[in-house]
Amino acid sequence: MTQQEELNQLKQEILAQDWERAREAAYRLGEIGGAEVLTFLMQLLKSKDPIVRNRAALALKDIQDNKAVEPLLEAIFKKENHKYNGTLVFALEGLDCSQKLKEIIKILFYESYEAKISAYSILSKQEFEFTAEDLHEVKKMWEDIKQHPEKCPNYEYEEVPEMIQDAVEGYMGYLQNEK
Repeated sequence: MTQQEELNQLKQEILAQDWERAREAAYRLGEIGGAEVLTFLMQLLKSKDPIVRNRAALALKDIQDNKAVEPLLEAIFKKENHKYNGTLVFALEGLDCSQKLKEIIKILFYESYEAKISAYSILSKQEFEFTAEDLHEVKKMWEDIKQHPEKCPNYEYEEVPEMIQDAVEGYMGYLQNEK
């Protein structure tokens, strides 16, 4: 079997109903990588099927190509994916999100519990480039959530506001030095 034949077969198998076959195909595509595979997987992020999106996200996490950051963020923030995006955020953990502070903070504030955990991990492990304006916007969003906790899914879990407070405080110190 040629590499192209294998790729074509894997592209079919990642869509299979058989979880084991699909998982193995996603893993193998992640190993192979390359422009064709990357483009294919990024297209799968647009699928209406959350299982297909998750398989693609996991393969993209394995490939670790930063070209996947924007398509992953697009899929994460798509309204119909709102409750099924934890794996998509998890896939971002291995990518360079240094230019995406506000987006990662928004995930921490407004997305599902699983997504919040991965966003917090990204905020804890990566270094970000940001402006004072970005931080003012983050501070404003955080103040709004404290006033309207219903805007923040799972806010009632004790660790959620603590996790958010910890992440936000880590950046607010930069505003003190702004003067």
